[in-house]
This record gives sequence, C-alpha cells and structure tokens, in this order.
Amino acid sequence: MRVGPRLQSTRLAGRVAELDVSPLHTRMVDTGARSRLSELIRQLVAGLITNDQFEDRIPQSADPAIHEVYFSGIWGLYSDLYEYRLIGKDRVPREARRVLARYILFLKSGLEYEWPRQSWWQFLLSFGAALLTLGLSNRWYRKAFSKAGDIDVWPFTRQRDFEVAVDRPPYLHGCA
Repeated sequence: MRVGPRLQSTRLAGRVAELDVSPLHTRMVDTGARSRLSELIRQLVAGLITNDQFEDRIPQSADPAIHEVYFSGIWGLYSDLYEYRLIGKDRVPREARRVLARYILFLKSGLEYEWPRQSWWQFLLSFGAALLTLGLSNRWYRKAFSKAGDIDVWPFTRQRDFEVAVDRPPYLHGCA
C-alpha cells in the first residue's frame, strides 16, 4: 500500500498553507510536537480516535518533520469525506502499519528531517502534472527525490540511521 500525499477536500487543502513553514530548509527538532504527532498516529491506527479528531489535534510546529510526515505520509492513509475510525473494514493494512511504525520511529529518533521539501505551489504543480500525465510524472519525481537519500527508509535519510533507531525502540527500550 502506498501512503502518500493527495488532495482530499477543501478543509485539508486549506491546511497546506496553515502547516507550511518557511524557509523550506528549516533545521530543527521539536520533540514535543513530534511526540504528540507520534501518539496521535498510534491512536488513529488503533481506532481510538477518528480521522477528524486526528486532524484537529495535529500539532503546529516549525519542525519540517511534522509537516512532511503528515502531508507526505499520513494524509493519504484515510479519507476526510466523512468521520470514521480505522477499524473493521477501514482497518489499516499490515504493510501500511509497518510504514507507520517507521514514521513513529523517526519522530521519536531526534534526527533532523533532511529530505528536500516542496513549497505549497510546487506541490500543487506536481499534483497537476500527475493528473495530466496519469501518474507518469510521479516516477520522475520519485527518481529525483531518491537522490537525496534512501527512499525505502523515508523519513529517515540513511539506512544506517534507521537501523540505529530500530536498535533503540522508543517504547520498549530497556525492557528486555
């Protein structure tokens, strides 16, 4: 399952400008906001909160990881056309849960977000190009994006950073 950005409604599309930060290459780690987002992801996937509750509680932060993990990762996970919990027929598939666990691991890692970022107008242009080319432009963008790091471990930049984080799980570390 591909988890990624897509336009779903005017309510979420309006949040693009609200969550966007300047400059595009801000370097920082907002541990409080990251911790809050990781808990919200866990609650959403466990079906403890609805999709609307999740969106309403997303922390505001200048940390680019908050914006990118939400818009490039979580946003494509659910529909915002109606309010529901991700349970039963709407349950998150196992392969997507593994990806979400990686997002949470990154948010808890303390590492800076190092990937290139798109401005809101670049996002809209790439979305329009994807529509016009029936998704073929996404291949070009993915190839260009992958030059910045190992895309298979996104939002981590390097496989080694991911492996180190896996060896130090934030929720179970020291329980052995």
